[in-house]
Amino acid sequence: MNMEFATATLHNSFYFRKTDNKIDDKLKVAQNFEKLINELLKSSSPKKWFRAYFNHGLINYIYGNKRLLPCDMSQNAFFIDPFCDVIPCNGMAQKAVMGNLRKQSWDELWNSKQAEEVRACTRKCDRNCWMIGSASPAMHKYIWVPGWWVVKHKFLKGGRYSLKENKFIKETKE
Repeated sequence: MNMEFATATLHNSFYFRKTDNKIDDKLKVAQNFEKLINELLKSSSPKKWFRAYFNHGLINYIYGNKRLLPCDMSQNAFFIDPFCDVIPCNGMAQKAVMGNLRKQSWDELWNSKQAEEVRACTRKCDRNCWMIGSASPAMHKYIWVPGWWVVKHKFLKGGRYSLKENKFIKETKE
């Protein structure tokens, strides 16, 4: 069928209209991600090796840790909602609007004082989201970080990833 599947985990935000999502059994979820990561590392596709890194980041996220890579939302990427509001990210706690494409030209919006104020907000964001919309551009911009992770796990560790290498996971069931 030549289909590719994406992975994600739950996030709480204004955009998703949900603030009480939680994972009850983090270890069980992490173990399933571990299996997926190891399957991706078995592949001969570099794209899948980097997807393994992305899934490693999801484990990090569900345990409440700081992002593995800086977030540059509102600087390099953004979202446009159905009302033509340009928003920096769909993972923020509250909606922040950089401008509206029905009311402003792109150049006016992107270079506006309001857009710069929103960028200042996103630079201080502490939500540590790990969604593909922000993680993928960061993986490209800071390629040496996921690149080293891939070299280490694909080649130096024989294509194996273990939850035990994450100090924040206190116990692992075999």
